[in-house]
Amino acid sequence: MAQERAGGARRARRKAAGIFHMVEQAFYVAIAVALALAGVVLFGGTTYAFATRLGTGDVATTVLTFLDGLLLVFIVTELIHTVRAVIDENVLTTEPFLIVGIVAAIRRIIVISAEAKARLGQPEFHQMMVEEGLLAATVVALGLTIFLLRHTTRTEPRPAHEPKDDG
Repeated sequence: MAQERAGGARRARRKAAGIFHMVEQAFYVAIAVALALAGVVLFGGTTYAFATRLGTGDVATTVLTFLDGLLLVFIVTELIHTVRAVIDENVLTTEPFLIVGIVAAIRRIIVISAEAKARLGQPEFHQMMVEEGLLAATVVALGLTIFLLRHTTRTEPRPAHEPKDDG
């Protein structure tokens, strides 16, 4: 009798886990679709703004604004890649998020560099240079973290697309 109850409880847990797995997958798909739509709109808007502003005003500012928008599209694309990997392999890994962090920091460095030129000699310039230094340190730290993740033993599951270490 007790074994029957334990078996029934196990079946109920497996059924509940299966239902929640399907709900989780549905959310991942919805997030991927929303990110894809946002990426398409962002890419289209960035490209349109670049094309319409190219003949007018400062070319350097126009190109930097375009680059800033494209880097944002790249971040959205990397997030889509991460969600796709989670859907495909049922494993959430940290590396794609670290890459998004690096791209976001580089994006901000580019924006600060463009703005700093106009603020040369003003009190804000020093703050901008401190922020740029911290962002550069962040890029180095995140890069080092990726290096360590790739070259140390992990406790998290390996995605199916990564080769197995035999040594």
